Amino acid sequence: MHSSYYANEVRNFADIAKGENAKPSDEEIELGSTLTENMSDEFNPEKYRDEYRERIQAMLEEKSKGRDITVSAPEAPRHAQIIDLMTALKQSLEKAKPKQKAAPAQRKRKTAS
Repeated sequence: MHSSYYANEVRNFADIAKGENAKPSDEEIELGSTLTENMSDEFNPEKYRDEYRERIQAMLEEKSKGRDITVSAPEAPRHAQIIDLMTALKQSLEKAKPKQKAAPAQRKRKTAS
């Protein structure tokens, strides 16, 4: 359902800021490209499944057996926390970094006295 807007609620599209002046910093660009590279992987469709189709299929099977189908009300949406994007990107990069082996410690050599 959609209701009409009052005249004072409607704005001209030309008056809306579209982000032409927004320029990401070099750090943001570097973080974004690093995150994309670290998290990129070959697409493997077997890793995913169509949960909606599975639920519908299960309901159809129940109905074919003569059982009544009841659908529960959807959960109320939860409000997301507002986070700092740069901090979240840095944390994602830390999680996505490949584990590096620690370099073996060098032993000190004894000097002749």
